[in-house]
Amino acid sequence: MNHLKNSFEKQLKNKLAQKCRTGQTEENFLMKSFKFFDVMNKGHCDYNQFVKAIEKIGVIVEDPADIKKLFMHYDVDSSGYLDYQEFSSILFGKESQYY
Repeated sequence: MNHLKNSFEKQLKNKLAQKCRTGQTEENFLMKSFKFFDVMNKGHCDYNQFVKAIEKIGVIVEDPADIKKLFMHYDVDSSGYLDYQEFSSILFGKESQYY
């Protein structure tokens, strides 16, 4: 799981960095990045939104079962949703104080 997680996070960070403006603060980058996932603007994304977002961003995960494993790993409260705090831990390994 560690190899899968590390590979995914590296790809995600690189792809999001390409899509977001340079010169942003870490928090602005993070908030803008989260919008790719939270397409309904509800403060969270479900598994299907997560899958669509990583495809749209261009992150490649070969096995669909691995995508499910990643989602479940990041959904630390097992709510069935990734919220902003959980998302921020994917990108920066810490909780954000915003949102």
